[in-house]
Amino acid sequence: MTFILDRLPTPEEFFRDYWNKKPFVVRGMVPAGVIDGLIDEDHIAGLAMEEEVTSRLVRKGENQAEWTCEHGPFEEEVFADLGEEDWSLLVQNIDQYHAETAELLKYFNLSPRWLLDDIMASFSPKGGTVGAHIDSYHVFLVQGKGERRWKVANRPIVHEDYIQDIPLKILSAPFEGEEVTTRSGDVIYIPPKFAHEGISLKPSLTYSVGFLGPSLPEMLIEFGHYIENCHPEVPRYLGKSLTETAVPFQLPLDHVDDLRSFMTEVFDQEHFTKWLSHYFTSPTHVLDYEDEGAFNELDEDYSVEDIIAGSAELIKPPFIKMMIIPLAGTQRYCVSAQGLSFELDFADLNLANAMAQEVPFSADLFKNHREILENLLKHNIVSFAD
Repeated sequence: MTFILDRLPTPEEFFRDYWNKKPFVVRGMVPAGVIDGLIDEDHIAGLAMEEEVTSRLVRKGENQAEWTCEHGPFEEEVFADLGEEDWSLLVQNIDQYHAETAELLKYFNLSPRWLLDDIMASFSPKGGTVGAHIDSYHVFLVQGKGERRWKVANRPIVHEDYIQDIPLKILSAPFEGEEVTTRSGDVIYIPPKFAHEGISLKPSLTYSVGFLGPSLPEMLIEFGHYIENCHPEVPRYLGKSLTETAVPFQLPLDHVDDLRSFMTEVFDQEHFTKWLSHYFTSPTHVLDYEDEGAFNELDEDYSVEDIIAGSAELIKPPFIKMMIIPLAGTQRYCVSAQGLSFELDFADLNLANAMAQEVPFSADLFKNHREILENLLKHNIVSFAD
């Protein structure tokens, strides 16, 4: 089969040949030991009963009009009445609820982690499916236990036609593509807008690692809020270039260009660079315990100085987004993690690089940056390694 690869592409190969271009499958890419540690169906069902957790239960009907999609939280009795075929339970943000599953992210470092949406876990008995659909994001589908038969489109869908009057976006017409059966450890990459459909051949767990870019309106709105809140010195339009040609109701094209320049000049400034770092690392889903950071739980007599002096072992969890961006014309860098930003000189980038490895590192690295470490601990961006 043409889209089955012998190995995971290198980052260079991935962006040149596959990113936004075409899907692929890698057999046995995730080791069995890792698969065995991923969240199981019982834990998924338990999460789906929690108020703060985003979950869905999709039931396939005997005909198109009978498909259903219910949203959690669910009562335990719902699961007891489901039967042994033709349903799927899906739970979002698993990377924030289950540390072992979050370790999957390290296998997809060929993608920009700052575009990570979440890891979604789904469990389906035989026949379980959510139908043929397309996504707006890049997704890596990791097969856990069981087997699923997938059909994946050869090219992106241009015209999106869906079955009417059901609570799901299921494509109404068949699509051309390739079929493959995935087993434990297999991974499929599917670019945005490529139709796909998976059906469980036996009870199966699938873990969807999704990377989602923001929309232009969303970015413009959020950048406006950032400028308003963080940089109120940004000027107001005063019409300095206006002439008599603009009265009383005219706006000549040269004045349109002036307005465009006024609006876009800020994108060439450091404000925009720093906002990008902050925006792309801000959490998409905030857990209730976020404000109860590891530093807050310490004895009040145990200071950051003690942590540094004792060379405590720290670690950044994989689900914490991070970005390192150079500031133009300087030897300084803006570093953001979980929306918390700080600046470092080039000589101090070892701090950021140590965090980015997602393995234990010594607090001694922060001996000249006590305040940064205090904020990182306070906001659960780094914690004490086990």
